[in-house]
Amino acid sequence: MSKYFPQPKTIKINSDVELIAFQCQDTVVQLASIPPGATFELHRHPESQIGMQIAGRLEININGTKEILEPLQQVYVAGDNVLHGSINPFSETALAFDVKRITNSEEAEEAILKVSPTQDEITGFECQSVVGSWFEIVITKIPPKGIIPIRQAASETMGIILNARLTIAIEEQQQNLKYGSVYYAPADALYGGHNSSDETVSLIEILIKPRSRLSVKDAFLKTDMMARSLTTS
Repeated sequence: MSKYFPQPKTIKINSDVELIAFQCQDTVVQLASIPPGATFELHRHPESQIGMQIAGRLEININGTKEILEPLQQVYVAGDNVLHGSINPFSETALAFDVKRITNSEEAEEAILKVSPTQDEITGFECQSVVGSWFEIVITKIPPKGIIPIRQAASETMGIILNARLTIAIEEQQQNLKYGSVYYAPADALYGGHNSSDETVSLIEILIKPRSRLSVKDAFLKTDMMARSLTTS
C-alpha cells in the first residue's frame, strides 16, 4: 500500500449516506454523496474538521449557526469538539469533501470562510483559494496538456481530482488519477503533475500548514522546563 496514493475505505453513516475515507498520515480526507433529505445529526469529536461542496448545495449547522453552502464557494470550519451537522433539503444530490485532523490550534476561526479568485504564481493557471488557521485550500484549473512543475512544498498536501484524469508523480511513484482518488504529498516530498487530456481538469489541493512555532501552552511548558534545569544544574 502506497502512502502517496491511499486506498479508499467505505464508512456507512446511516441508511442514506456513505463516506469514502482516505487516511493520509494524521489527516483523513472524506468524499460524500448526500442524497435529498439526508441528514448528518449534530455531533462533535476531538479532531478539527473543514469541508466544501463539490456539487449541489447543503445546509451546514455549526454550533447553531446555519448557512447554505454553494459549490466551491465556501469552506466550513468546525474546531475540535464544536457541534456540527448538516442536511440536504434540496432536490439534487450533493457532493462534498471534508478533512479531519487533530490540530491543537488556539487561533479563533470563523465558521464560514469564503473562497477568493487568484492565480498560480508559477504556472499562471486560474485558481481560487481560502486560508484558515491551520490549512489552505487551492482550487486550480489545469488546461489541456498543462503541467504542474515538480515542487517541494513545506506543507503536507492532499489532492482531489474533480473531473477527467490527472497524472500525479510523488517522489518515485506515479499514478493516473480520476475523481474518487486522493493523493498525499508529505512535507518536503517532490511532486508534480501533467494533464495529458484534451479537457481542463479541476484540482482541489488541501495544504496543512507546518507548525512553525510552538503553541502558547507548549511554549510555557518548555520555558518552565528550561528554568527548572537552570536552577538545578
